[in-house]
Amino acid sequence: MSNQTFINVGPYWDIIHRHRTIFFSTLVAGLAMTALALFMIHKEYTSSVVLEVWHADVQQNLIGAEPEAAPANTHLESRLEALSEETITHEHLSELIAKHGLYIRAGKPAPGAIGEMTDAISITIPETVLQSKTPNRWQKLLPPDAVAIAFQYRDPAQAQAVANDLGNIMIDEYRKELERHNAETIKLLSSELDETKGKLAETQSQIKVLKEKYRGSLPQDLSDDVKALEALQSQLERTVQSTDNKSDASGNALPDSPKPNTPEGSLAALQTRLVALKAQYSDQYPEVIETKEQIAILEKEVAQHSQQAPDAPPPHDSANSMIQQRIAQYQKAIAETPAHEEAIAAVSRDFAILSNRYNDLSNLFFEARADQAVLERGQGERLQVLQPAGLPGSPTYPNKIAVIGGGVAITLAIALAIPFGMFFTDTSFKDAEDIKAEFADVDAIAISRVPDVEGLHLNGALKPGEPLLALPGNGATIDSNGTGAEAFGNGASTNGDNGSIGQNGSNGNLQPLTGRAARFAERYPAPPVVAAGNGMISGAADEFQLLAFKLRSWAAQHGNAKVFVVASAVGGEGKSFVALNLAAALAVSGSGTLLIDADIRAPFQHYAFPVPKVDGLLGLLQGTTDFAGTVLPTPVPGLSLMPSGGTSNRAPEYLASTKMDQLMNIVRGSDAFQYVIIDTPPALLVPDAQILARAADGTIIVTAADSTARAATTKTFLMFDPQNLFGVVLNRFKPSFSTARNERYGRYGRYGRYGRYGKYSKYSKYSKYADPDLRE
Repeated sequence: MSNQTFINVGPYWDIIHRHRTIFFSTLVAGLAMTALALFMIHKEYTSSVVLEVWHADVQQNLIGAEPEAAPANTHLESRLEALSEETITHEHLSELIAKHGLYIRAGKPAPGAIGEMTDAISITIPETVLQSKTPNRWQKLLPPDAVAIAFQYRDPAQAQAVANDLGNIMIDEYRKELERHNAETIKLLSSELDETKGKLAETQSQIKVLKEKYRGSLPQDLSDDVKALEALQSQLERTVQSTDNKSDASGNALPDSPKPNTPEGSLAALQTRLVALKAQYSDQYPEVIETKEQIAILEKEVAQHSQQAPDAPPPHDSANSMIQQRIAQYQKAIAETPAHEEAIAAVSRDFAILSNRYNDLSNLFFEARADQAVLERGQGERLQVLQPAGLPGSPTYPNKIAVIGGGVAITLAIALAIPFGMFFTDTSFKDAEDIKAEFADVDAIAISRVPDVEGLHLNGALKPGEPLLALPGNGATIDSNGTGAEAFGNGASTNGDNGSIGQNGSNGNLQPLTGRAARFAERYPAPPVVAAGNGMISGAADEFQLLAFKLRSWAAQHGNAKVFVVASAVGGEGKSFVALNLAAALAVSGSGTLLIDADIRAPFQHYAFPVPKVDGLLGLLQGTTDFAGTVLPTPVPGLSLMPSGGTSNRAPEYLASTKMDQLMNIVRGSDAFQYVIIDTPPALLVPDAQILARAADGTIIVTAADSTARAATTKTFLMFDPQNLFGVVLNRFKPSFSTARNERYGRYGRYGRYGRYGKYSKYSKYSKYADPDLRE
């Protein structure tokens, strides 16, 4: 077995097909309303103007500024965004409304005109990210430095004029914004220049003061100081050598100056060298570090030597003292040179920074003044019209595609919702399986809906001008207006041959119906015979023969049941039609059948055949006639009819009388009738059917498919004895569309006119194309 899952949409399509009239009516109505909406909705037209940012006509390098690599578009989108808000201010919109006479109601602008106009204006500003995307056929991209202004209004000429005016307003606002920007820029740059100029002069004066203060110990004086120091040291050494062999009275050398080749002399030489190195290099220089280490070692040796042999105070020598003082001065100047250099360098750096800032501000100030001059001449950056607003030829509102699509979608949704809502809220029976599910152990027989019968039954098919006829009333009073309580006459029916009216009154003794009785008869005409005779419909005849076969089988299983009551819940379910054709089907199958019209409130059956006037059932129950005088033959062989014989409001009294019991005994004992079918009034309206069912052998309940409420049928079902209940007949059953299509019992189906068993098949004995050898 295949595991494939099939999607069956047949049941859903059957629901739509069942209510196809309202489905298609809703579709037509919805589409008509959509078309009407397209016609009735006020059309509005949209006109748009495209503006672009035009950069300066004069190049920047021609007016003294350095050229730039690309035009400055910094924050262009944000500027245009702010400019769009300035364009649609209340002041500008009020001027446009007054100028063009927009949104005029009762001779003046409407209270919410500004709000309506704001909603009708659309300003499109390009986005950098959007511009980088690949455009499609539905996307219209603007240049990166352009802006589009669109206005929607019911008059295309006014829409065009307002769009152009909005563009002019934005151009004017853009020019004013640039002028304000340039003016503020020039003002700011001017103040910054003055402030920077003051700071620059102050820093210059500080440099001058420091140079005067540190004169002689400046970096430019370092080389001269070193040379002078070396010269003094050489002079001091020569003086020391000249006095090197001199000693005092005790024989010790004079301590005027350190002797060469001694720790003191070496220490002095290293200190002088260190000063010279520091003037040229930093403290991390290798020679500086090495010199410092040597000086530290010699200082320790000199200290130890001083502790062991303290020096005697040197003799007074003024020349050497002056040389040593100058040497100390130069050493101090050389030592202070790096610090002074650092101080002057810091002030010089501030001066350089201020100078650069002053130059930059001067250039910016010059550019701003140049931009202002170019802007005043109308050659600077500006917003200009790239594409003026045109006259729109077709409306943009309403959107036809959206309206049509929405209308079709809503219409289709409603058209589908109504059939499904009606189906799932309808409590009537749909098919025989539905009845079997509701009533257990009950046979259900479906009688298909015949279009011809349905049309005759619902529409009457009466010829205009022909009066409706009825039997004379027995025990009933009918006034000329038909207002009496018993004014219930029967309608007319058709004959099986030609559907003519009134042939049952061939003896001329039937009375015409008037007033309310005529209207009732016209509304509920008697159905024709379709199970026998020249008016037989094969499909319906087959189903009634099946119903007759099941009834005979049931009767045989229930003690040869003979008398059957046909009942229904309410009127209009086809109870009389089923009783008539069931009796005809039993008759043509060879069983003598008597049809009794026990509906003496509104009789129908006497219109099915051209029968003469008789007293009928009512006369028999009243004792005015005998049984033989009430039974009439019909054109259907084996079928006899006992008409009602009139109308009466005393039906329960007559039907529950001993006369009715005697009638039941007579028909049960008669060999001429194998089956007796009794037509009764609606069971939920009058008790006639219940009274007759107690005297009968079986009960048949008729319900109309897709019409009678389930609760009504159920209530009727409970009124009768389930032991004597033959089954439920589902009248006017219509198979689902998918079922009818799948069975293919149509015109070209197996059993159709052209099918294997059809009238025009070569296998048919009636066909001229048939094989003579196959003919019976």
